[in-house]
Amino acid sequence: MNPEKNKKIYNSVLELIGNTPMVRLNSVGSELESEILVKLEYTNPSGSLKDRIALEMIEQAEKAGKIKPGDTIIESSTGNTGFALSTIGILKGYKVLIYETMPGKAGGEKMRMMHNVGAEVRLIEPDDIEGLQDRSIAGSEVELPGRQLCLDDEKAHPGVWWARQFSNEDNVRAHYRTAQEILDQTGGKIDIFIQSIGTGGSLVAIAEVLKKECPGVKIIGIQPASSKEHWTPGMDFPSTEIKGGIVARMLKQPELIDELVMTTDAEAREIAHRLWKEEGLYCGISSGANVHYALEEARRAQGKLTIVTLLNDHMDRYLTEEHYVT
Repeated sequence: MNPEKNKKIYNSVLELIGNTPMVRLNSVGSELESEILVKLEYTNPSGSLKDRIALEMIEQAEKAGKIKPGDTIIESSTGNTGFALSTIGILKGYKVLIYETMPGKAGGEKMRMMHNVGAEVRLIEPDDIEGLQDRSIAGSEVELPGRQLCLDDEKAHPGVWWARQFSNEDNVRAHYRTAQEILDQTGGKIDIFIQSIGTGGSLVAIAEVLKKECPGVKIIGIQPASSKEHWTPGMDFPSTEIKGGIVARMLKQPELIDELVMTTDAEAREIAHRLWKEEGLYCGISSGANVHYALEEARRAQGKLTIVTLLNDHMDRYLTEEHYVT
C-alpha cells in the first residue's frame, strides 16, 4: 500500500499516479452469475493508465543518466502515452516531442491536448480508416512510421531521449505495482484477467504477477479486429529497432497468456456506451472492448467467477471519433 494514499495534501500531481479504485459492475452483466470488477485507470492525472509507465520510464532514465535537464523526450503514440509523457515530462522540466499517429479527426484532437500542456506535436496521418470493414486501430501497427522518426531523431541529435514504450522494460516494471494493487483489492481472488494489448506492458506485468499468486488464473489479451497481425501464444515474433519489443517477449512465453482474441470496433463502442449510461463509468472505447470480452467469459463460465479488467482511459479523448484504439 502506498503510504502517500492517505495524505490530505499532496506535494505534486505526480503523487496521484496509481492506487486507482476498483468497482463492481452492477447493471452491465447483471443477468450473469460471475462478477466483473473494473479498475479505473482513467482516474490517473492525465486520464489513462499510461501515466504509470511515463513516470517510471522517465525516472529510471534519470537514474541511469540517460536524460538530463534541458533534454527532449520523444515518442510515437496514438495518444495516451503521448499525453502522459507530455504531462509528466513537462512538469519535470523537459521538452517533449510527440509523433502523433492517430488517423482521422481524433488525431487532431489528441494533438491539441498535447499542445495545451506545452508539447511539440507532429501529426502523422496513417491510412484513413474510412471504408475499412472494421474501424478499430492497432497502435502497434500504426505507430511504426513514428517510431522510425524517433529512432532517426535520437541518432541524429544529442540531448534527445526516445522513451521506446514498445520495448522499454520500465513499461513492464511500472505495472508490477498495478498487479499488486489488483491483488490487494481482490484479496487475491481472481479467476480471469483481461486486457487489451497496445505495447503489451500492462498485460505482461499483470500476467507475470497473477500467474505466481493466483493458481489457475486465466489471462486473456485482446487485439483490435483490424489488426493485420494475428498473434498466438508461443509464436515467434521478430524484433527490430522499431518493432516487437514487449509483445515479442510476451508471445515467446507460451504459458503466460492463455488466450488471444479479437474484438471489433462496434462491440467495444456498444459496451463503452453502456458503461457510461448504466454504471456512470466514463471510460474510453478500449475499456468497452475489455468489458465486452469479460461478459463473453462470464456467459461461458461454469459457476461464479471473479473477472477483472482495466478501464484504460477516459471518454474525453473520444469526443470527436469513437474507435477501439490500442
